[in-house]
Amino acid sequence: MANSQTSTLPTFAISIQPKFKVARRLQRKWERFMLIPNLVANYAYDFNRFLKWSSMMGKVTTKTQLQALITMDYHRVEKGLALKEPRLRFGPQVIERLLSNVRKYHQNYGPDETTQVAINALFSYYTFNLESGIEDEQLHQSLNALKQLNDHPNCSTADGGTVAVTKQQIFDASHLDLSNFFASRYSIRQFTSEDVATELIERAVVMAQKTPSVCNRQSSKVYVFSKAEDKQKVLSYQNGNRGFGDQASKVLIVTSNLEHFVSAGERNQCWVDGGMFSMSLVYALHSLGLGTCCLNWSVERQADQELRQVAGISDAEAVMMMIAVGHLPETLKVAQSPRKPLRDVLVLK
Repeated sequence: MANSQTSTLPTFAISIQPKFKVARRLQRKWERFMLIPNLVANYAYDFNRFLKWSSMMGKVTTKTQLQALITMDYHRVEKGLALKEPRLRFGPQVIERLLSNVRKYHQNYGPDETTQVAINALFSYYTFNLESGIEDEQLHQSLNALKQLNDHPNCSTADGGTVAVTKQQIFDASHLDLSNFFASRYSIRQFTSEDVATELIERAVVMAQKTPSVCNRQSSKVYVFSKAEDKQKVLSYQNGNRGFGDQASKVLIVTSNLEHFVSAGERNQCWVDGGMFSMSLVYALHSLGLGTCCLNWSVERQADQELRQVAGISDAEAVMMMIAVGHLPETLKVAQSPRKPLRDVLVLK
């Protein structure tokens, strides 16, 4: 009896093997198919937050949204004045909208640097037209009225409009050997125990603020975590810092505020502006002799929600990345990370 059963087992196993293969293939297909609803849910998460916080639908309900609209328009004035041959009385609709929004801002939030820069840009516009023989008395009266409303210690800036520079000034300030500077930046995963002074972070952020952004709206913000327990909390949501994240003196989180964007075409602009700002910040920290490691934030909605709750980050802000920052040891190892050949990157047309 035993011999009979043993002799039939291979035949039985062979007979069911194709069925197991089919079942496994179906299971794999089902598992892949079930990834789609998760992807859709994460896209819906991004969609809903952009719809909620941007002013795409023409609804302006927050201070930041109104600041963004004012900044966008005063920068349009600045760009028009910065042309080689600006048109006289260009952008009348922009001028009217800017005046209206500055008045609204004064009424709702009071004067600050945003309104002062806008007024300065408008005065530059008025002066340009006046010097060309066009007197706009109504605009002049409106600006004088706004100037009186804006008489406040927070409004001492002279920025706004245009400033004359020479080619030599730009060349003298920018003529550096950046090849070695760029080549010497590595993702650092070894730090000393020395604390990074907050002043160094502040200097780096000021440098990074010169990063271009859409219509100068400057949507980026930097959160700095210094306490061991705070660093541990935020790093626990990021999987790429194991083995070295605890050595970082500071952990930075860079965000981009969705309230600065106004149209469906700008639905991805936060990643452009925030990404450029993040890179500028990394290079600024590098210039100050600090080591950095960019920690990506490619996560699903649950982790994103949990991090912003722990870190105190508004739902209106999109998280770009974390950055581990610390002092460099005397000697250390870094990944070589060779770059692609130029032919794979540069396309000449």
